[in-house]
Amino acid sequence: MEFNIVVEPASAWSADAVIFFAFKDSEEYLPGFSVWMASDADWVSGSPALADFEGDLGTTTVIYGSGSSVQRVLLVGLGAEKEFGVEQFSQAVAAAFQKCRELRFRTVGVPLAAFEGIILEDRYEHFVVAAMGGLYSFDLFKSKKDDKIGLPESVRFLSAEELPEHFSEAIARAQAIGMGTAYTRDLVNLPPNVANPVYLAEEARKMAKKYGFKFKQMKRKEIIDKGMGAFASVFRGSVDEPRMIILEYCPKDREGQKPLVVVGKGVTFDTGGISLKPTGFIEDMKCDMAGAAAILGFFQAVGEIKPDLPIVGILPCADNMPDAASTRPGEVVTSFSGKTIEILNTDAEGRLLLCDALAFSAQYEPAAIIDLATLTGACVVALGWNVAAVMDNSLKMRNLVIESGMSVGERFWALPLWDMYKEELKSEVADLKNVGSREGGTIHAGIFLKEFVPESVPWAHLDIAGPAWRKKKTPAGSAGGTGFGVRTLVELTTRLDLEDL
Repeated sequence: MEFNIVVEPASAWSADAVIFFAFKDSEEYLPGFSVWMASDADWVSGSPALADFEGDLGTTTVIYGSGSSVQRVLLVGLGAEKEFGVEQFSQAVAAAFQKCRELRFRTVGVPLAAFEGIILEDRYEHFVVAAMGGLYSFDLFKSKKDDKIGLPESVRFLSAEELPEHFSEAIARAQAIGMGTAYTRDLVNLPPNVANPVYLAEEARKMAKKYGFKFKQMKRKEIIDKGMGAFASVFRGSVDEPRMIILEYCPKDREGQKPLVVVGKGVTFDTGGISLKPTGFIEDMKCDMAGAAAILGFFQAVGEIKPDLPIVGILPCADNMPDAASTRPGEVVTSFSGKTIEILNTDAEGRLLLCDALAFSAQYEPAAIIDLATLTGACVVALGWNVAAVMDNSLKMRNLVIESGMSVGERFWALPLWDMYKEELKSEVADLKNVGSREGGTIHAGIFLKEFVPESVPWAHLDIAGPAWRKKKTPAGSAGGTGFGVRTLVELTTRLDLEDL
């Protein structure tokens, strides 16, 4: 789907339909819609369909006309104005484009006037990303493919006046974010017999070649030889080869500057190992690499947007499988940091990959570290499916994550990492256990990871277990991987001052 800018008077607009928005129960329509109806589309105001429209969030009404170059108006409900925000706008836009697909509109016009009265920063970016997300589908393995015939080919931003150059740049940036998010969704939705660690490494290699990133991968022997005993304990029972994937991006004028390091959990299938997951909890565990997938999607966006800071991505990837060689509960392993870990639950494997990756990140002398992981079911119990947890050693990093997420419609809630929680991880035979009690399980995981963060480096851990995956279709998009985290990471690159943390 192409996004174009068309500069012409309203009387010359041409599209299968033009989109306008309206709030629920508002006494007046948004200014741009009212002005357009009065000046160029009096046939709209007399339509019975307009009288039937109530403006509930995500509802759509098609108004048909004649004797005009605009044959249809797609009016989209924004819900109650007092409840309106980025998430509601994104849902409304997604619904609008799903309707366009249903009615097989090939060209969709979006007057710039339609955004008058929508008080949102970066509203054009939100529009483009939501439009792309609303049309997303995954049918690679279906013998009967989803109907692509109805997909819009062109979205035209319509304006009577020339637009500044930064508008085109904003649209291009939004497309890059939308593509990165869709790529993340594809990776998460792929079956585990395809998207194994070797596959992810090859995807990273191809991306590095395309965008000029540095790429490195560590294989089984090197991971073991480097002393990453925690990481190695996870893949002992798997026939699929593990990989530690490393991507490096650095603008030419930032060489020598300390980078932002992003670490992503890449468990490409999680059975729980010897601590086997029960039926009902194991079927969707191809999504346990959503943290690593989000970082790959983020790097794809980085390749297009080219932010002005150095970034290193570290993706520890492996399967967690039961086998005669698998790690047994009660075993003690030595991590890359030298700390010993008593593994009491092999289903708490994500922190074992991440702890070695976090300790390994020290060699890059990071200015800051962010890790993303579908880490704990306890996080879903605590915060539900729509909110991720953030835990940190830096109030500034915490606020940056929360503010960045809120500005793009991804919600985070802070959980504490108080020292009193360390008591739960004390081991009688090792430096620490990999699990604490059931109560406070998400925090215990965060406390565990904190032990491996390089000293004095600002760090935030994002537990995205809830919002990274959808079991059912939602008004904003299809079931499966959501791409959660990509937009927050991109937004962070615009807000993060690596020299002031």
